Amino acid sequence: MEKNMKFLVVRYGTVGDTVFLSVALRELRKAYPNAQIDVLVDVVAMNVLRNCPYVDNFIKIEGKYKNILSYMKCFKQYNTVYFFKSDSFFSKIAYLSGVKNRIGFGRTEYDVSKNHFLTMEIPSGENRHVVDCFCDMLMQSGVPVNNSDTELWTQKDDDILIKDFLSSFKGKNVLIQAYSRIRKKDWLDNYWVKVIEYLINEKNANVFLCGGEKDSAAYDNLLTKLGGCKVLPVNISGKFSLSQTMSLIKYADMLIGVDSGLMHIAAAFQKSSILINGNTSLKRWKPRNENCVVLTKHFPCSPCCVIRNANNSCEHKTPECMKALTPDAVINEINF
Repeated sequence: MEKNMKFLVVRYGTVGDTVFLSVALRELRKAYPNAQIDVLVDVVAMNVLRNCPYVDNFIKIEGKYKNILSYMKCFKQYNTVYFFKSDSFFSKIAYLSGVKNRIGFGRTEYDVSKNHFLTMEIPSGENRHVVDCFCDMLMQSGVPVNNSDTELWTQKDDDILIKDFLSSFKGKNVLIQAYSRIRKKDWLDNYWVKVIEYLINEKNANVFLCGGEKDSAAYDNLLTKLGGCKVLPVNISGKFSLSQTMSLIKYADMLIGVDSGLMHIAAAFQKSSILINGNTSLKRWKPRNENCVVLTKHFPCSPCCVIRNANNSCEHKTPECMKALTPDAVINEINF
């Protein structure tokens, strides 16, 4: 019976939530070791999960409405579809394709989309961690959950590349993630200057500035402010692919940064990290990492990230919650 079970898991979009999905995929595989488990992915999710041992096949999203018939043909083969992401289009496709079990999250006041025609609707609140919500979905559908730790898997070629890259640096290797996709999450540049100068001048650490290619100009600007460093950090933003960056985090000694997908990658590897958190809901998105120090200041408006259009929700040019987190607060947590 089990070998005829075919599951499709829908989750794509952001690095962090894709890392969280590792829990659901592992526990589903434990419950159904002989079933077929496929995942509907975009480029981001594909790069995060490409080496996941719990997945049989990846189905890449290639357009939506122009490929309706292709998607319907694809969905027809599955007994169960799990929607770990709200998706109006694909939930309708599952219904029209006659998928027997269509399980997903119901609408919340913060959701901009909604799953339709579900056979089982799972509550998802802003005061509950995303991983716990994923586990709720599995358990309410009859799948036991025994472990809620996230995990990740790197490629051998990426590991070799990163080890070779780091071999020319002596001492501790510290990664800095100074900028986020949502700029209201960012810390102050002059605060970063003090932390980076401390790492280089006092701790003799090698500092690497991490991020996407879009962050490179911001880091170049930050470098112009680091006149007090005996050696400058290395700006590697946009230099490595996402899968290579996963290996970089795996072999680095520490990550310090704002709320971002890289923090959740570090959590999956249980790497030492310091999160500088302002407007993000820790109840919902705190890294699942015992080695992560979370620095945050609570304000009456916190956490404003639960408001739609969070990038513009703060009335201050620089959020007060980020100003309140001083460089000394970070420096005091650097323990190597």
